[in-house]
Amino acid sequence: MSLLERVRLTRPPRSRSRGLDPAWWQELLPGARAAVGTWLLLALPALLVWVVAPLTTVPWGQAVGVASAGWFLGHGIPVALGGASISLTPLGLWALILMVTTRSIRRLLDRSEADAPAKTWQRQLVTRILPGYAGGYAAAATAAWLLTLAGPARPSPLGVIGVLWVPALALLTCLGGRYARDEAAPLVGRALDRLPRWAVRAVLPGLQGAAVLGGLGVVLVLAAVLVRFGTVTGLHSALAPGLVGGVVLVVGQLLFTPNLALWALSWIAGPGFGVVAGSSITVSGAQPGLLPLVPVLGALPSGGAFPGWVVAVLGLPVLVGAVTSYLVTRPMARLASWRSKLTTSAAAVTVSALTITILAVLGTGSVGLERLRHVGPSPVLLGAALLGELLLGAVLWVGVDRVRQHLH
Repeated sequence: MSLLERVRLTRPPRSRSRGLDPAWWQELLPGARAAVGTWLLLALPALLVWVVAPLTTVPWGQAVGVASAGWFLGHGIPVALGGASISLTPLGLWALILMVTTRSIRRLLDRSEADAPAKTWQRQLVTRILPGYAGGYAAAATAAWLLTLAGPARPSPLGVIGVLWVPALALLTCLGGRYARDEAAPLVGRALDRLPRWAVRAVLPGLQGAAVLGGLGVVLVLAAVLVRFGTVTGLHSALAPGLVGGVVLVVGQLLFTPNLALWALSWIAGPGFGVVAGSSITVSGAQPGLLPLVPVLGALPSGGAFPGWVVAVLGLPVLVGAVTSYLVTRPMARLASWRSKLTTSAAAVTVSALTITILAVLGTGSVGLERLRHVGPSPVLLGAALLGELLLGAVLWVGVDRVRQHLH
């Protein structure tokens, strides 16, 4: 036997840990199932409307194509309609898609962890499970994009890859939850362990602060609808949508309720918002302009200046900043330094402001041409105003806590 043959026989086989696992295709089904499930949330109602609509001349394929385009829009992917670009994401639909996908990935992680040995689960997660899930999701997105060819609206072909940011966010959400519960969290666990403790401690209160801010916006939207309920119902009646069309119209407006909450939050924070070009609604007054014929927009105030006391709403984000700081400092040791409390509180309110800013980027955009090229608040102005107000509230609470500690 030659020396070369001995080397070939004694050389250990190459590790298969590099690259994809050959069986990654077996995980295509969970990803495709999650994508198809959220697509059906739009496709089935579209087909129902097509069936019951009297004297319709629209083919059923076009109805499915419009629903498929809406599915991409729910992922934050702009859709071209004629010469216009629609980029205003219905945040209610986006949240629903994210919730369904998060649940799907959580079940996949739990099942795969139970089936695989502890030492190989992380490797399988990277080389088999996640690539297969993403491949299945992308395959279903490709089918949805092909269906948009039957309708008047369609996204860019790159949207087939762009939709994957939603399952990626869902994966981070699941792994972050596992990390918070002291469970195995591959891919993110080591990275989070390297962060300063105050940074990790600030994430959950920061998200809670963002939820409180969103709740303020929802309350203001509900109050505005109740105050001008007659105008809203009058616009709905003027459209004469019928029973099925009325249900679709109401559900569609509900999907945009988080968008309206962001508009209201921008009004509370100070920058305000606009619905059409040239319109402005701030704490000083309203110039709504000529609005689209959407019933819920009847809740917007009429043109004119507001009373001076309305400016007091600017204190609400400051109060939320103080509450967020309280949530941060409550579990900390009573004798912890004020610098540590202030640093963690500042990080938490930054998370709150950044979360709202990201949602504002999704929840504002174009719904048509000319006067409808930008609908909603400016995400940059909203984020900057909220950050300043939340920081002020956090500083005030840390100061109050400092005085309380000194008195004790």
